[in-house]
Amino acid sequence: MANFVVLADATIVNVALPVMRHDLRIDPARLPWVVDSYTLVFGGCLFLGGLVADRAGPRVPFVAGMSLFTAGCVLCALAGDAEALFAGRAVQGAGGALFSPAALAVATAATRSAAGRARVLAVWGATGAAAVALGPVLGGLCTALLGWASLFWLPALLCAATALAAVRLLRSGHGTGPAPGAAAADRSPFPARRVAAACTATALSCGALVGVSYAGTLWLQEVLRFDAVTAGLLLLPLSLGIVTGSAAAPPLLRRVAPWHLAVAGSTVTAAGILALVPMTAQASAVWPVAALGVLAFGFGVQSVPVTLAATAVPRRAGLATAGYQTAGQLGGGLGLAVLAAVAVATAGFAPAGAGTIPGYRAFFAGAALAAVVAAVLCAGIRDSAARSELPPVPQDLRPVDGDPGLGAAGLRGQPQPHGRADPLAGGQYDDRAGRALGPRPG
Repeated sequence: MANFVVLADATIVNVALPVMRHDLRIDPARLPWVVDSYTLVFGGCLFLGGLVADRAGPRVPFVAGMSLFTAGCVLCALAGDAEALFAGRAVQGAGGALFSPAALAVATAATRSAAGRARVLAVWGATGAAAVALGPVLGGLCTALLGWASLFWLPALLCAATALAAVRLLRSGHGTGPAPGAAAADRSPFPARRVAAACTATALSCGALVGVSYAGTLWLQEVLRFDAVTAGLLLLPLSLGIVTGSAAAPPLLRRVAPWHLAVAGSTVTAAGILALVPMTAQASAVWPVAALGVLAFGFGVQSVPVTLAATAVPRRAGLATAGYQTAGQLGGGLGLAVLAAVAVATAGFAPAGAGTIPGYRAFFAGAALAAVVAAVLCAGIRDSAARSELPPVPQDLRPVDGDPGLGAAGLRGQPQPHGRADPLAGGQYDDRAGRALGPRPG
């Protein structure tokens, strides 16, 4: 729930942007700051949130962050001008940065097996990706039925209830304690190259996704003249594509190396965005909707292996997650700002109607370029020298002979009988037992 709320809030306002611009008299050139004032503060504070979660345990930052996020929602709902709205969005971002790393720390601490943690992160990634895409759909329905202020009142109620539940469910000491084998993992080399490549690719991919979601929403409403509800429903393939791609990734990881899967997903994303570049005002809505579905599927496929590559750092769950989320949030916020600036430089003003089609084309071309660069960087998540506690998901996730699962010490790339290689860590799996194999003696 925490991950869904904090990421959906980055895009839930997209469909309501034309109404907000009219009601609050926001200049079109400043309109992207409705999104960026949230995402940039969120991304900028995530490292602090991760540090607090690692040092103090998740309960205090989770409850405090949820409370701050609720206060930001109320400020936004009551905003009477652009400045008040931007300030409320910034408060939301600060609150989300506190509770988001703590939420993942709780989730990953609930299991000690490598397969279990891979499954947790796959669900976490799929939930976040779906939240980013479902935001416009929910935003369109709420805006049409209840007004744009409901986009903030409803999350405020949900977060207040979640904070109260966390007070009861989370214990003060429930946090990111070491997993079995953690001492050995601390002596493992830090996979800096893999983590840097994964985080940079995430920043570029999220910048492209957030930017295209923003521009696609405006295209459907300002160019094709659909109302908010219809535009939100037409964006449903964006949601379904991400969910489908994220669900397809874990089974594919049994057969395909993570970096191969990440490169393929990013390439599909770039192809979907490129299909948007030649659109015209007379084109059917089927064109952008189909292209959004294709790029969303590619993003969903790419997000799971990249998440595994970026967060497979033993005993640093809070900070590793914060770094990965920082890359995604800052990439989304900065990517939207840069793409909007490119559109303004091309068309003379921000995309807001049929007269700015050259601006839209420049916007989509820039997003496609970002996805192409992300595909190149995804090749860098191959790090056969580094150990990892997150091997690909085996076909049989049950422990064997009472073994609780692979600890944080990870795998070595040693040949094993009846095994197959772990493409992320260089380890092996026993196909007969369905379990990870440790290093051979010596």
